Amino acid sequence: MKFLKPCVFLGLLATLAIWISSPRAETLIPDVPHPYAADLLTHIRAAAKAVPGPLPIRINFIKIAESHRPLSDIIVGGSQQDYVSARTAFQVVFPGGWVMIDSGMDEAVHKFFGFGRVEPYWADRNAILQQALTAAKLIVITHEHGDHVAGVIRTDAREEIAAKTLLTRAQVKTLTTYPQMPEIRLTPELARSYIVIDYESYLPVAPGIVLIKAPGHTPGHQMVYVRLASEREYLFIGDVGWTLDNVKQLKLRPEATMRRIGESAPALMFELTWIKEVMDREGPIVIPSHDDILLRDLTAKQLIGGELALQ
Repeated sequence: MKFLKPCVFLGLLATLAIWISSPRAETLIPDVPHPYAADLLTHIRAAAKAVPGPLPIRINFIKIAESHRPLSDIIVGGSQQDYVSARTAFQVVFPGGWVMIDSGMDEAVHKFFGFGRVEPYWADRNAILQQALTAAKLIVITHEHGDHVAGVIRTDAREEIAAKTLLTRAQVKTLTTYPQMPEIRLTPELARSYIVIDYESYLPVAPGIVLIKAPGHTPGHQMVYVRLASEREYLFIGDVGWTLDNVKQLKLRPEATMRRIGESAPALMFELTWIKEVMDREGPIVIPSHDDILLRDLTAKQLIGGELALQ
């Protein structure tokens, strides 16, 4: 068996979601966030073995657009140096298919992030990403902002893609009630097309892949742990930090940026602290979604691939 058959896999996923799910009716950024448990990574590693099947063999990514900001908008104490925010999606490749992390966006959504500026966007790359989404076994979304989720909403293949896209209950609540922009709003009827899940702390969703709840940047934000067959570990932290320096220096985004987004500073600091401790102690490859310099370095070192597989 190279990869679980979709019906078997989704049935097992539903069972796991019920097993680990939260009994609470709502999931919001916590008023009183708590630090992550010291043994959380141990449990995540065990959960990565919960879904049977061969482990993934490599990681690919694609950059479909860029946004340019001064570093002072990205990290407390940053300079006026230009920071390139890579707009990305990631592909976890198995022997018989792949799982996508995030989904990119069309050009109309991209323009929202330019604040009136014209910034680089590659429609041909987004078309490749759409092919990868359509052929994926499963799609997970780190959070409900347009540059991460629009590709599973604003697409000609929405019904086909939605049927294999996991959205958390918190993500759906944001998208149906107060989306970042009107273009990504979901109606309750459209939301039912997706696989909507809830879980308390972490949830295995495929061999070697575990979701980790991480509200703070948005109510539905989550990280993604991946363990390859080679035993190399990756931690996709989404937008907990926009650059790896947010983690290394334990520095948040500036107050004005956080206020604009509506972030929880205490929740994000707990998450950054845990990520740094895990990175320093255990050595997983930590990947923020937007760190262009880091992504180019990891590609040069062949730790991630710079092109998506389409077959």
